[in-house]
Amino acid sequence: MKKIFISLVCLFVVVSVIAQEDLSQQKTNKETSDFQTVFGKHKPGCKIQLGYFFEINAAYTMIGPNSVFLPGMSAGVILNHHWTIGLSGSFLGNPHGLKYDSIFTDTVGKPMKPANLCGGYGGLLLEYTLLPKSMIHVSFPVLIGMGYMFFRTPEHYENPNNQNWNYDHQNHKVADTYCFVIEPGVRAEFNLVKMLRMGITLSYRYSPNFDLVGTSTTELNQFNAKLSFRLGKF
Repeated sequence: MKKIFISLVCLFVVVSVIAQEDLSQQKTNKETSDFQTVFGKHKPGCKIQLGYFFEINAAYTMIGPNSVFLPGMSAGVILNHHWTIGLSGSFLGNPHGLKYDSIFTDTVGKPMKPANLCGGYGGLLLEYTLLPKSMIHVSFPVLIGMGYMFFRTPEHYENPNNQNWNYDHQNHKVADTYCFVIEPGVRAEFNLVKMLRMGITLSYRYSPNFDLVGTSTTELNQFNAKLSFRLGKF
């Protein structure tokens, strides 16, 4: 995990250097107005002041000791090419959730049983982009919103006669919580074509008031590595 984040940090440093060199090469107003992409150039004089985007993304993170897949989506408007305002959300993509032991008991006096952690978070997305017309550029997103996490009963238990009880239609929540979430980050972004961008994001998720039985209050506080694709009018 540490090697992944060290590699990403190095990538962002390299991208920042490239972006600065690109800025020094833009000596005229005409050159500054060119929209550069990986797979071709576009006509100068782009005058779009209000744009929009739709994004699908997938992130890797940790929640407690568990590796977690976080699929998500975002959408919003882009003001003057640099400022982004939108909505973003992600949810725990692990099948059946994350297993935690000793969470609840269904009958008084019986041993505590395991449960699966499920849920997600989302909210307002604010972002500033440096050199948005450059082929490679850097942006600084921050998510401010709410999370909802809950434990549900596992799909299968074993009864005293060693026969499986199938709870596919009887799963129910045994504990839940709402929490505040803020997630600042930095993203290296690539203009693939005029209406499509690919991004690699390193962010940190922080929830100061997370409180759920059987977990730590810092359970959600972790780094995230995310791959995203944005389609829109930039």
